[in-house]
Amino acid sequence: MIDYMQQVLRVFETCTGWNRDNSYENITATSENLLNFSIPEGLKCQISNSSTAHTFSTFELSNNTVINGSLAYLYCTGKGVGSSVSSSRTVQLQDAVETYRQIRPLYQNREARKGFEPCALWFGRMYYPSSTLEAMVVKRLSPETQLVAKCLSSLAHTSVLTLYWQRDSGKNFQEWVVSSNEALVGYRVLHNFVGSQSKLNTSLYNNSSLSLGAELWFGLLNTSPACSTTLRYCTHSANTGKPLTLTLSWNPLFGHVSSTYSVKTSSNATISTKFDFNLYSIESNLSFGCELWRRGASRAVPTENAFVQDAVRAPSAQKRPTDTKDMFYHLMAGSSNSQKLLDDLNVTFASSLHKINRERSIIQKFEKSLIDSNFTSVCRLSTSLRDKNLKVQWEGRYKGFLISAGTELANTPLDLPANMVDEPKTASFFKPAKFGVQLQFSM
Repeated sequence: MIDYMQQVLRVFETCTGWNRDNSYENITATSENLLNFSIPEGLKCQISNSSTAHTFSTFELSNNTVINGSLAYLYCTGKGVGSSVSSSRTVQLQDAVETYRQIRPLYQNREARKGFEPCALWFGRMYYPSSTLEAMVVKRLSPETQLVAKCLSSLAHTSVLTLYWQRDSGKNFQEWVVSSNEALVGYRVLHNFVGSQSKLNTSLYNNSSLSLGAELWFGLLNTSPACSTTLRYCTHSANTGKPLTLTLSWNPLFGHVSSTYSVKTSSNATISTKFDFNLYSIESNLSFGCELWRRGASRAVPTENAFVQDAVRAPSAQKRPTDTKDMFYHLMAGSSNSQKLLDDLNVTFASSLHKINRERSIIQKFEKSLIDSNFTSVCRLSTSLRDKNLKVQWEGRYKGFLISAGTELANTPLDLPANMVDEPKTASFFKPAKFGVQLQFSM
C-alpha cells in the first residue's frame, strides 16, 4: 500500500505536470510492483489528516520487534493539491496500490505543463524512540526542471545528504545525483523514441512508446564505478486493447542480464515474469507474479488523477473526418480526372482508416473501463525458483480503512526430532518468514 505522504507527493507531481514514469529510476516499476512488492512486518497503524489545503500530517505506530513510531508533516504550495488528495474512504484503490504502470505517450503529458507556476514541497519525519530525522525538499524551478534534496540524520549512524537535479523535456530525461555517502556521484538519462505530432494518428503508434536509458555511478572515496542500461517497450494489443510492457536490462560490470514481460490479461488480472541470467557465473533465475482484482458495485468515485482521464479521453475528443472523401477535397478542383483519382484514393485507404478508428476505440474503451471500475480489493502472489519463496498479499478497503496484509513463505531448513535416526537431521520446509498487517486511515 502506498504511504499517505507518498500519495500527496504523487498528486503534487501530477498537478505540476511532472511525469514520474519518464525517469530511469522507475523504468522497471511495473515488474517491480508485481514481483517485489513489500510485505508489512508486524502490525502497523497509520492515521493521516489534511488540516488545510497546503498542510498534511501523519502519525504512525508499529510493533515490529519493539514498539516504535513516527510523526510526519508536509507542506506544499502547489495549486490544486489539497483538493486532489483523496481520503481513505474515497480514493480509488488502483491509485492507492503499487500496481501496473501504464506509460503514456509523450504528447499526452504536455498539456499539464501549461500555465506552470513555480512551487515547492517540504516534508519532514521524526522517528522515535531512535530520534532519527528524515527530510525532503522538492523545488519546481520550471516546467522541465526540479531540484530535490533528501536528508537522513541519526545519532547512531552517519547523516546522509543527497541532492537530485532533474530535467524532463518529455523526449529526454536527465538526472544528476550527488550524495555525501562515500561522496557518490551519479548520472541518469532516459530517451524516448517518438515521432512527430503529425504521425500520431494511428492508434498503435499513438499508444506505444520505446525508451532507452542508462545510469553511471562513481564513488569518489572508494573509487568504485557502477553502470547499467535498460530498454523499455510499452504498447497495446490491437485486438483487445490490453496493455503490455517489456524491459531488457544489462549490467556490463557484473554481467547481469534481466528481461521482464508484464501484461494485463483482463481488467481484473495482471501477470508478470522475469528472467535473470549472469554471463560470468552462468546462474539464472525465473520469477513469476500475478494479481487478481475484485470489482464491486459500480459507483461514481472522483479520481485524484484527473490528468490520466484527460489523457485517455483527449484523443477521442479530437475532431476526425467521418467521411473519407473529406480528406481529399483539395483534389476536386482543377482537373477533369480528379473525381476518378478521388475514387481510387478512397478504395485504397478506406479500409485502413476504418481499421485505425476501430483499434483506437478498442484501446480507449479498455483504458476507460479501468478508470471507471470500482475495485474493492486485490490479491497478489509472487514466487522465485532460485529463492524458493512464496509471497502472498491482500490489499483492500474495509469501513474507510485501507488494509494491507501478507506473508512470505520461505524454504528454510527445519530441525527434526533426534529420535528420527533414519531421517536426515535437516530438511527443507516452507514456513512463514514474515507476516504483517498495515492499516491506513486518512481524512
